[in-house]
Parts: sequence; structure tokens; C-alpha cells
Amino acid sequence: MLAVVVGGMIVLAAVVLALSTTRSTAEYDPSTPEGTVQAYVSAVVEGDYDEAGGLLADDSTCHVEDFDRIGTVDQVRVSLVDSQIETDTARVTVAVTTSAGDGPFDTSEYTENHIFRLARSGQGWRISGIPWPLYTCGEGVK
Repeated sequence: MLAVVVGGMIVLAAVVLALSTTRSTAEYDPSTPEGTVQAYVSAVVEGDYDEAGGLLADDSTCHVEDFDRIGTVDQVRVSLVDSQIETDTARVTVAVTTSAGDGPFDTSEYTENHIFRLARSGQGWRISGIPWPLYTCGEGVK
């Protein structure tokens, strides 16, 4: 009986591994609002805060130094939920799923939707406001 349970767990692990390695990531055009958000999120997850900060709007209260307070962002999966594009503004909604734990039965996840507001500038689309994973920005924040 124990051999059957262990064998089943091995098969389940193999299926999960196969699905996770064959899942492809959609690549959005970086000149679009969706592509700008994708580039920003990728930079944040990779810890390239200079790149992420470069995608913020010039009038943003957030600066690259604000990213130093967030620590590392790992075990997250970000999915595009919706995008609404006007002439010079856009709203891109993403679902951020954070995982914790390391076993097949010791894993928990939670998902939050976050809205990115973007404005078109001479540099392409730039992110306005205080975007995920930042919750506060500015010189007075420590």
C-alpha cells in the first residue's frame, strides 16, 4: 500500500514538473501598455530596480530608491487580467499570485489584483502613481 502511495506522489510530481516547464509566457510588445507593465514586473522580480524605476512616469512620486525597501519579490506569478487603453492613458489590471511553502501539501497561495495606470509620453508608455509592489513612495518615507 505504501508503495502505491509513494508511486502516486512521484507521478503527481512528474506531471506538475512537466506542466510547469511547458507553460509558455506570453510576450507583449514593449511599446504597448501591457508590454510596459510586463517589463516593469519582470524587472522587479529580477531585482533590477534601475530598469523598473526607468519605467515610471517623470511625475511619479516613486523613485528607484523606493524599491530598496521592498526586499526580494520571489515566488510570484503575474497574469494579465484586463487592459483598457484610451488615447494617452491606460489601465492594466494584473493578478499577482504569491506562493509560500515548499511541498506538495505544504503550499499556500493568495492572489491580489493590482491596477497599473499608465500615461503616454515621449518615451513610450510610463507607469503613474504608486505601482505594485510599492505601497508608499517619496522622500519622507523611510
